[in-house]
Amino acid sequence: MKENYFEKSFLIDAHLISQKRSFSLCFLIDSDSVIYMIIHFNLVDKVCKKLRIQSISLIKEKLIKDYDEKIFKKTITHKILLNLIIESHKKLTVSMLIADINHHEVILSKL
Repeated sequence: MKENYFEKSFLIDAHLISQKRSFSLCFLIDSDSVIYMIIHFNLVDKVCKKLRIQSISLIKEKLIKDYDEKIFKKTITHKILLNLIIESHKKLTVSMLIADINHHEVILSKL
């Protein structure tokens, strides 16, 4: 029997930072996520306006797996770059892919 996706994940408060501006959210940390940090496309406009940043086109489109290991039907074509703070840990220049990720606004890979 396949393990439940959420058994290998947990929620945490974190902050997106750019030019001394901050955007706070509750993120899903995915312990099985391979490489990517993903932000829901519905949230990107609010984050970009608040942090005064713009999305960036990817050089090459990406396909990523959904919670049930199926490939997303839509390709990912854009990302945002910003800094990330989780508790006292700061990660500079985080690249977050923009996608429709259904259940959560942001999914972060293991840091």
